[in-house]
Amino acid sequence: MNVKELEKKYKQVCKLNDGNYAVSSKARDEESEEDYWSAHTQIDEVYGLEGKWGLVDKDNNLIIKPKYIYPFIEQGDNYQVMLPYEYQKIDGKEIIVTLKHGLIDKKGNTIIPIKYLFMECMDNTGTYFKVFNSKLEKDGVLDKENNIIVPFQYQYIQSSPDLELMIKTKYCDIYPDNIYQVKVRNNDLYGVYDLKLKKEIIKPKYKYLKIIGYNKFLIGEDYDSCNTLINEKESVIIN
Repeated sequence: MNVKELEKKYKQVCKLNDGNYAVSSKARDEESEEDYWSAHTQIDEVYGLEGKWGLVDKDNNLIIKPKYIYPFIEQGDNYQVMLPYEYQKIDGKEIIVTLKHGLIDKKGNTIIPIKYLFMECMDNTGTYFKVFNSKLEKDGVLDKENNIIVPFQYQYIQSSPDLELMIKTKYCDIYPDNIYQVKVRNNDLYGVYDLKLKKEIIKPKYKYLKIIGYNKFLIGEDYDSCNTLINEKESVIIN
């Protein structure tokens, strides 16, 4: 596929790792990409104007007509996509201030309904997704087939592993390919939920907790003082 051919038809073209192309019917300055991303780190910022992104395969077939807010985020064999949820009129312009997220396959079929105000992949394989249920005002975890793995009953679920569980390189911290246990919080106390067993193995009762390996946890009064090592039975492990 010649990118220049696509650029004659679309205002933006973004090649994906799988060989497909995200294409947009709006130019970059219309989409206000910088405003969109800054909203993730500064709550007072607003999302940029709506972009219209679709999907063209490597054989130049239009698979998905441009309709999504941002280029597709590759999650394993699927794509995470976003649509506008709420607009506000700011300086006379309709600005997107919240988005709804979901998961589609590479033919455009919906897997996880595009309705969650927050969604984040928890591993490098696109298997588990932390989502926020706005009606219940609780976090939960879905898998890539839209099965509920962690019920929507927690004030907070840590979507990324603790630094000790990451593979540390010279330049960055890399998430492990597979995540099997996650830290959960209720009433500002921490526990552990096992994704494989689909059950809570440690009730939220610790002031702070770190997951450092399968069935290995550090507990303490705060992040820096976590130095007591326990297992899933909450027995102290002596090094």
